[in-house]
Amino acid sequence: MLKNRKTAFTLVEVLVAATIMLFILYFAYQIFFSQSRAVTQTIDALQANEGFRRVLAFVGDDIKEATRIVKPTPINLEDVPSVTTTIGSILIVQSSEIDPKISFDSPLGGQISQITTVEYELEPMNSSLEEKEDTSENKATRYRLIRNETIEEKNGEKSRQRQTIADNIKEFAVFRTVRKPFKANSVESINDRIIEQIPISEAGTGNSLIHIRMSIERHRQKSELNKENIYTVTMNTSFYKRGKEIFLHP
Repeated sequence: MLKNRKTAFTLVEVLVAATIMLFILYFAYQIFFSQSRAVTQTIDALQANEGFRRVLAFVGDDIKEATRIVKPTPINLEDVPSVTTTIGSILIVQSSEIDPKISFDSPLGGQISQITTVEYELEPMNSSLEEKEDTSENKATRYRLIRNETIEEKNGEKSRQRQTIADNIKEFAVFRTVRKPFKANSVESINDRIIEQIPISEAGTGNSLIHIRMSIERHRQKSELNKENIYTVTMNTSFYKRGKEIFLHP
């Protein structure tokens, strides 16, 4: 007659199973954490690229279509190094539309049927990068670029729109420089010139050309070998106002 035999795990078997389970959980956690970090870095890179693209699209179009630049005020070329990032309004441009069908007594002046005013401003933000990195350098204030558009029509109607253009901005400087006049020379020989042209790097670029210096911070991806996890991407560009100034007849 067979007796019922009860089976059970020994202490050694339990310890071995627990050890194997811990190893499995550890590697699963490492894989999950690395994948999560890779996704975060990829999103940061896409957001940085999208921020630059939106600045080129929105700011570039607003400046090129403008008929008047209200802000910034032109400065001398030697004062450019002192231009820094400031909170608040940094750029204001206006574009006017003329309708030859209306009379010159438009409330907006002349035959102007519509005025569009676009103002860009910087506001401080609590970046997610600050929460993930605990160094004094990365705790510097980051900014958000806001675009405010106001459309005013001749019948008195106004419409406003506010939208965010870019985040995690470390630097955003906007300036335009005064164009110095040409130098006058005396003509003593056949090769002499009455007017000596000054290079743009010395004379400035004029009131209609707006320069932008912009930096965005993002996480560095694993394929980008460097000791620092967070680094700055910088863009320097310029936009020319192509619209003609509209002046009222005196």
